[in-house]
Amino acid sequence: MTSVLFIYGSTGGNTEMVVENVAEIIKAQKHKVTVQRAEMSEARDLLKYDVIILASPTYGHGLLQEHMLAFTKKLKEIDLKGRTCAVIGVGDPKYEAQYHVESATTLEKILTSHGGELLLPALRVSGSPVRHLKGFIPHWGKQLLTKLK
Repeated sequence: MTSVLFIYGSTGGNTEMVVENVAEIIKAQKHKVTVQRAEMSEARDLLKYDVIILASPTYGHGLLQEHMLAFTKKLKEIDLKGRTCAVIGVGDPKYEAQYHVESATTLEKILTSHGGELLLPALRVSGSPVRHLKGFIPHWGKQLLTKLK
């Protein structure tokens, strides 16, 4: 059984919806899953789990959600060497194509710069996740499952 920590930032609820959907897929296979809001999390929380998943929407021209941004600034002293990670990014296509799901790229860079090892490419959700709750979101969750011990 693998312990999995999801830390997410969400303002409008879309990122939370995606995280909850993926977390349920992981829980269904008897893995230990913890879901935390970024504003309720500390950097040391990352060191207590086998797998770390960070999730954030993208605002404006590639910005992380405010609570996730504040959380990532707490990671300065954290060494994630040997830790496996994944990322979920959500974006609104009303912004330029090169920026609207930039949170995924930003979070991947943050995790790998601290020594984290990505299990698979980020889940990138463009627009409302509702239409993808029966499609590529659970598909990504099942791909993630194949990477867990």
